[in-house]
Amino acid sequence: MLKEKYGYTVSYRRTWMGKQKAIAEIFGGWEKSYSELSRFMTALQHSNPGTVVQWYPPPNTPTGYMQFQRVFWAFKASLHGFKHCRPVLTIDGTHLYGKYKGTLLVAMGCDANNQIFPVAFAVVESENGDSWPWFMCIRHFVTNRELCVISDRHGGIVRAMNEVGSTWEEPYAYHRLCIRHLASNVHTHFKDIHLKNLFVWTARQHQKKKYDGGFKKIGEMNLEARQFLANIPPEMWSLHHDGGYRYGTITSNLAEIFNSVMKNARYLPITALVQVSFYRVNAYFVNRRETSKMRLTQGHEYSPHITDLIDKNREKAKHHSVTPFDLGRGIFQVETGCGGRTLGKGGRKQIVHLQRKTCTCKKMEIYKIPCSHVLAVCRQRSLSYAPFVDKFFSSDQYAATYHRVFKPIPDRDYWPTYNGPEIVHDPSMLRAKRRPKSTRIKNEMDEGPRGTVRCGKCHQTGHNRATCAKRSSRHEGVRWVRFYLASITIHVFVARKNNNFKKGCQKKKN
Repeated sequence: MLKEKYGYTVSYRRTWMGKQKAIAEIFGGWEKSYSELSRFMTALQHSNPGTVVQWYPPPNTPTGYMQFQRVFWAFKASLHGFKHCRPVLTIDGTHLYGKYKGTLLVAMGCDANNQIFPVAFAVVESENGDSWPWFMCIRHFVTNRELCVISDRHGGIVRAMNEVGSTWEEPYAYHRLCIRHLASNVHTHFKDIHLKNLFVWTARQHQKKKYDGGFKKIGEMNLEARQFLANIPPEMWSLHHDGGYRYGTITSNLAEIFNSVMKNARYLPITALVQVSFYRVNAYFVNRRETSKMRLTQGHEYSPHITDLIDKNREKAKHHSVTPFDLGRGIFQVETGCGGRTLGKGGRKQIVHLQRKTCTCKKMEIYKIPCSHVLAVCRQRSLSYAPFVDKFFSSDQYAATYHRVFKPIPDRDYWPTYNGPEIVHDPSMLRAKRRPKSTRIKNEMDEGPRGTVRCGKCHQTGHNRATCAKRSSRHEGVRWVRFYLASITIHVFVARKNNNFKKGCQKKKN
């Protein structure tokens, strides 16, 4: 870009040093940023009372120096807003790329509109058996209600969740595994992409028959893989066994999405990183506050995402037939129809129990919204489906999530006085002199199962429009004409190059 704009070729070293000077000029030096962090956190808490900041080790002396190791922060508005989100947290960690090493830990919720909701952050030395249990202290600040935590199988997280006597034990909390990470573990151990895809299919099944069939096929493909999964409690990875605590969330993607949003901030000094998190979350609140308020004033009962899901299920319900069995207890048999997208899949029977709020398809118990079978019963009996929609999906909860307002932080010159030891950097965390790897190498975990290819011309599967046998000769002719013209263009270009080269040689001889 420098060469194109200014006509200068700059070495990598000079560019890197220029970037570091720019960062220091805008955000302050790397070492100075650690000493400013305590002052900024004090200003943050002063401007936004109720914001939680925790240091490790805690600053016990009013003067002197303290080497930085860990810091945890959670904004008051986020803590209040999470009370109106479904009780599910996804947690994950990601590396920092700056002059000093470190790891950013995040805890993400999910709002009524299925959008990421940042709850808490921490910068620690690394993901290890001590830092994760320390981060899990968020339980004391976030909520006392029942929680589901979705994560990978990191030993520190497992240790924190299984600590005897802690508030992370069942029935106060339920630990569930990210299916995508567990699928990657399966592939790492057994090197079989088909086995991995079969595991993902099995984990996503709602009904016992389908789950049992998938688990049986896993054993037929690889007995060791079946034993590997049998050693992990099925409720930790199977939607069928989950009990509805996940709300249908099968991965820790929410936390990873926010990590990607914060990617550029991870190059910055630590105080700037915290500031970016503050302004980023505030932007979420400002934009979504207006959207949720408008939805509420317009009289919409649920968030846009939930409304779309219910509308799709209502469309399916039109093709179902309902047979009542016990009107007093609300027991019905629903036979699926063959219309709409269910073409070729009709004739299956599900049992709906309205009093228990259950259906044998189990989708309502897992996703907390009425399935098409329940909606078919409600339609036939002229009943409202509102009692079968989880309260955290309502427009009221959506608006309440973003009701609290972030208060701006004054300029650095007006920050309040910090009473405590000066925070200094840890020299052992200095990064080696090489370019940090900022982009994770993609592996099989990033590859989702490919959908069936369907031709846009004949609507058959197994090929696309370009390779369709019914493709008209006119299109074939156009394709060959384009190929012929492209060939001529290439030949002309090569000929001109050769002529220019010959003319240049003749000039040199003369």
